[in-house]
Amino acid sequence: MNLIPTILMQAQSDKLGPAFTPGQAVTPKTFWMPEGASTLAPEVDWVFDFINYINYFFFVLVVGLMLYFVWKYRQKGREVYARGPNHHTLLELGWTIIPTIIVVVIFFMGFRGFVSAKTIPANSYQIDVTALRYGWVFKYPNGATSEDLYVPAGKPVKLVMRSNDVLHSLYIRDFRVKQDVVPGRYTTLWFQADQPTEGDKFHWLFCTEFCGVGHSNMNRKVYVLPEGDFDSWVVEQGRWLDKIPEDELYYKAGPKLYARCASCHTLDGKPGSGPSWGNYDGTGNIWARSQPGSQHKVDGGKPLSDFIGDGKQYPTAEAYLRASILNPGEHVVDGFGNVMPTFRGQLSDKAIDALIGMMRRLDEFNAKGEWIKNTDGGAAAPAAK
Repeated sequence: MNLIPTILMQAQSDKLGPAFTPGQAVTPKTFWMPEGASTLAPEVDWVFDFINYINYFFFVLVVGLMLYFVWKYRQKGREVYARGPNHHTLLELGWTIIPTIIVVVIFFMGFRGFVSAKTIPANSYQIDVTALRYGWVFKYPNGATSEDLYVPAGKPVKLVMRSNDVLHSLYIRDFRVKQDVVPGRYTTLWFQADQPTEGDKFHWLFCTEFCGVGHSNMNRKVYVLPEGDFDSWVVEQGRWLDKIPEDELYYKAGPKLYARCASCHTLDGKPGSGPSWGNYDGTGNIWARSQPGSQHKVDGGKPLSDFIGDGKQYPTAEAYLRASILNPGEHVVDGFGNVMPTFRGQLSDKAIDALIGMMRRLDEFNAKGEWIKNTDGGAAAPAAK
């Protein structure tokens, strides 16, 4: 394990909030390492500590000898004694053979841990992971999705990962697992966490590959649930959207779904890596910009009115917005790059309807995406500062 990322991630996570409950760790917290919370942690920590102890020993030996020689052979007056041995076979064999043996031992210890980490148990629970700028989508076997990761306790979990855009890297420090997520291919990792997280406790999940301006927004939480609770959560998570009436969809589901858009699209008119949903270019908010006759510019200066309206590519604003979610590279807004990933297969028709409904009524939401209209139909409350 690379020491520097470990220290940096430890420092970063200490600022973010509560992590794993003390006393539940598989391996204890040390100066260098956080508490271990997976079955892979003991072997990783043992190899790490073994290498560290070797480093401590040779640091003391080399520095100690250096200081001793500096003192013993310091110049006295102007007399310099330069004669001495220029060859010592036993010493030269020693500093060649002993380090070689140590390196070979370290290799086999590390290789054994590598094989354990790469040999995925046959009975693993599979979760599909999609990395995108700037977030994660975790998809469970029943079709449920989440932005934070939920896993069953006491059962091996297999993550099958892919990237929608650029190189990412999934790292769960407490589980001692890390794997690059590469565009155009699938990568996997596995772990088993036996201790459930309790209350507001969780483990941190990071992207450790710098992927753009919103890289730091990819921090997520990992919750370990007792198997029965996890099974119930998966069922409920798979049908949460279906329980919301159509007329309440935009303000109950919209803000939750918008959280996946917020790292690129603001609501206050300040452009991010993508155009704001608010008014930033004088042509209105995203709903106004998507109407027939819009002068909003795309594809190098073409007005959107060329594409939206009767007999055109998109007959309605809803059709254009839906296509922009599922095929965002088809028409790129001027001033922005073609960096938005597709959400095809990640958002259902009902989820897309919820987002479009929110876009139609942006005046009912504050800059944080919170619904501020009274439930009795009264006037909107002041936006939160």
